[in-house]
Order: sequence, then structure tokens, then C-alpha cells
Amino acid sequence: MRNNAIEFEKYIEEHRLPLNKGLNVDEFTIFSFPEKITINGVTKPVLGGGQDRRAVISLRDDDTLADIFCFNIASISKAQDKYKLYALFNELNSTYKYVSFYEDNEIISAKVSLPFNDNFDADLVFQMLSIIFRAVDEEYPKILSTLHN
Repeated sequence: MRNNAIEFEKYIEEHRLPLNKGLNVDEFTIFSFPEKITINGVTKPVLGGGQDRRAVISLRDDDTLADIFCFNIASISKAQDKYKLYALFNELNSTYKYVSFYEDNEIISAKVSLPFNDNFDADLVFQMLSIIFRAVDEEYPKILSTLHN
């Protein structure tokens, strides 16, 4: 299988998108952004690259699912009470139809899952990547406020 991953790889090559590809991590093909790129001799950071707000696109090798992650939105300490944060996540996850905010090992991240059934659409994957970044940008102040109150 892996048809979606092959099609996605062609898409990023055609559009000259700076994504790195990793093969078969737990039955997924992973695409991620580099931390920096150099264009015409000028090195610039890449949105979604690096440690903060790291974007990863994960395509299931059986061609049924694409997961889009925005990792490392913020971090919390083990000592912090997570009740208010989880209440905020419930509110946000009810507000956003496709984006889910969550905490794992004191790291706050967001995720979009797109099911596919012989109808893979690379443009849709990038539209959803844009949606997840907009949601994170909009909600970041609320997340920080919740963490510090």
C-alpha cells in the first residue's frame, strides 16, 4: 500500500515544500518540517520546524488515515493542577470541529485526524495544517493564561 504517502511525496516535490520524510514508524510514514531552510543564501526558520509548535504529518501505511500534529505548543510542570487546563481543552475541543487539543507528558499539543477511503487529497492535508496553526495561534493566549492562573 502506502499509496497516500507516495502521492503526498509527489505533491511536496511538485510544490517544492521543505518537508523531511521518515519511513514506516509504527506503520506510518512521517513527514516533518526542517528547523531552517536556506533560500538564495539566506537562512530562515520554518514555521512548524524546530522544537516549538513542531508540525508533523503522519500518513497511515494502509492508506486510511492522515494525522496532522502541532507538537510543543506549551509545557506544564508536574506540580501544576491540570483540572483548569483539561476544562479549557473540553471547551476548545467542543469549539473546533476538527482540531483536538491535548496534554501528554506535560506537553500541550494539537491534532487533526483525516480519514481517507481511496480519496486522498494532499491539498486538504495542507488546508488542515493551516487550520491547526490558526487554532493554535488563536488559543495560545488562553492556554498560557490558564497555565499561569
